[in-house]
Amino acid sequence: MTDIEALITGQQLRTDPVPRSQRLLLCVLLAILAMLPTQLYRLAQDQALPWLLADYAGRFMAIGVLFVLPAGRWCLKQKDDLKVGTLEAALWVLGIVLLFQATPIEAYLGALFPQAPLGDYPQPKGLLYAIDITLGLGLVALHEELIFRKLANQALSALGWGSWRVILVSAVLFGLIHWWRAPAGMIAAAIYGALAMACYRRTGSLWPIGFTHYLLDYLSFA
Repeated sequence: MTDIEALITGQQLRTDPVPRSQRLLLCVLLAILAMLPTQLYRLAQDQALPWLLADYAGRFMAIGVLFVLPAGRWCLKQKDDLKVGTLEAALWVLGIVLLFQATPIEAYLGALFPQAPLGDYPQPKGLLYAIDITLGLGLVALHEELIFRKLANQALSALGWGSWRVILVSAVLFGLIHWWRAPAGMIAAAIYGALAMACYRRTGSLWPIGFTHYLLDYLSFA
């Protein structure tokens, strides 16, 4: 059995035990790479239906990585019990939403960096719009919070990293997965990623930041 086979199956080599951190990091990497083919495909699409179908497919494949790999299944089984009161969780949601809605973060960044996105989001209409604004945005929030908060937090924490390092590195990863947007969009995504990870680590639950993610996207696309 090769090292890679041991990592994927979750088994440990007798002569070279594989730490859980390596298996979790591999899971993060494969979940990120699962989105790449569909992101590349979307660049050539100017119609809403094929763009959205590709986007959904990539996100389902990324989530599927969690169910296929033992490290991913282990991550999913970890409880996300709310560690703070309902009021504080609500304040996290309200604070992040107000920050991005009341302050022109992306517009300010756009004035500092050249606007050269590699692709655009074709606006769906009718029934397709209704599906995307509800189920589609729900899938986006579920996928990105599972991978870039829950899984990334487990993987980076397993390395023995402290909160600030986990927050920073996960934020950079989240910005990079938005590579097809202009630099301003990537930086804005990284800022959100840092706040989202801080919220997740503080509250201990994916629900507050998952709801925040959906609400921000809804306000942006509705």
